[in-house]
Amino acid sequence: MNILSLQYVLFSLGSAFFSWIFHNKTRKYLVLLANLIFLVLISSSPINGIYVLVLCIYIFLGQKISAKKEDRKILILLCVLPVLGLAFFKYAGFFTGTSILMPLGISFYTFRAISFLTEVHKKTVPVQDPVSLIDYICFFPFFMAGPIQRPQPFFDALNSPFVFDYRKQKNGFLQMCLGLFEKLVIADFLKSVTDRFYAPGLSGIYTVIAVILYAFYIYADFDSYSNTAIGIARMMGFDSARNFHAPYCSSSLMEFWKRWHISLSSWLRDYIYIPLGGSRRGKARKYLNILIVFLVSGMWHGNTMMFLLWGLGHGILNIIENIIASFFRGQSWVRVLKPLLVIINFALAALLWVPFQSASMADTVSVFSRLSPVNLASFDPAAAGLVINEWYLCLAIVLVLVITDILRYRWDMIEVLAGRFILLRWGFYAVLIAIAIIFGVYGPGYHPEDFIYVTF
Repeated sequence: MNILSLQYVLFSLGSAFFSWIFHNKTRKYLVLLANLIFLVLISSSPINGIYVLVLCIYIFLGQKISAKKEDRKILILLCVLPVLGLAFFKYAGFFTGTSILMPLGISFYTFRAISFLTEVHKKTVPVQDPVSLIDYICFFPFFMAGPIQRPQPFFDALNSPFVFDYRKQKNGFLQMCLGLFEKLVIADFLKSVTDRFYAPGLSGIYTVIAVILYAFYIYADFDSYSNTAIGIARMMGFDSARNFHAPYCSSSLMEFWKRWHISLSSWLRDYIYIPLGGSRRGKARKYLNILIVFLVSGMWHGNTMMFLLWGLGHGILNIIENIIASFFRGQSWVRVLKPLLVIINFALAALLWVPFQSASMADTVSVFSRLSPVNLASFDPAAAGLVINEWYLCLAIVLVLVITDILRYRWDMIEVLAGRFILLRWGFYAVLIAIAIIFGVYGPGYHPEDFIYVTF
């Protein structure tokens, strides 16, 4: 079962419907059944289900030790095995030169498992029964690619009677539909155009445009999955905070990481940066902790040196920003420069996506070498294999992303839309459906791409 398939949408809607029926203490068994069915449907190999269930058994047994032993070394030892399992599947093939099938979602549910053990150790989450624990680790909307939900809010919702609220259900359904629309119409189209601008033989302005478009594409792809998952979870009675909050409106990379994949960046902050000492042990230790966090982020994303380079780049630039900010903190005139800083920050983030998407250092160097010279006068979309209407559509999509991000920077657009006049609201829905049919899955020559984060 593909996450982009009608089968998955119907499965999600069915799970939400039965969540309304089994709204009392039996609901956790309904969630368990949905999770197990999902594991069966997505598993092309038994390893997907076997590994996560073995991990659940380990966490179930380990939670009691974590709750009783106050020594933090015990907690670290308990977390070592899940980390080693993640490292094995991610890096064993890199060192042995063989292909090892990585269980789907392992990067995300490993972090959820570590969160759970840590919070049990801190006494902020009680020891859980096996059904509740499996529900948390294997919760199907978040299983493949997050967000990385914290344990206590999940268990609070799981153990509370589900009260049907029409507005929440409608907004959850709308968020799911907007997420799928963002993926099928926006992200996949940008991916196809980006690939054409990256074609061999093109350089200068074409490569610059490719780098810019890739930045918008990867954002739309990541954000679309999060919105789809959060919308489904909301319909099932599990609220989750937004995972992306207009990150390209940030005026620094420090702010960017407070708005980009928020569940991951906050996890790294709470479970790695702060336990390492955070900023409490002097500037030198603070900067070292920042580097460690971003290197871990790079290693978490992939098993090539390019992901480490990407993480290292973000870490170094964050340290430089910290140093510069210390000289200008509190200066009111800095606000005047915010539009310029937003542009600079976007350029840095876009350039750092180059190693992230590259298979090797040679590919990264090749892209950077092709960024110049830039000659706007010689630009012709046909050189990248685009007809003029495709180019105009690409510009329109980027403009829509920019405008909606500016609006989302200030407001929750789901709530804003939900409060509009019914004819205006449903007219907007009808337009989205028509666009999805024309340019999305039913459009000519359309080939849907999997979400990127599913591969991490």
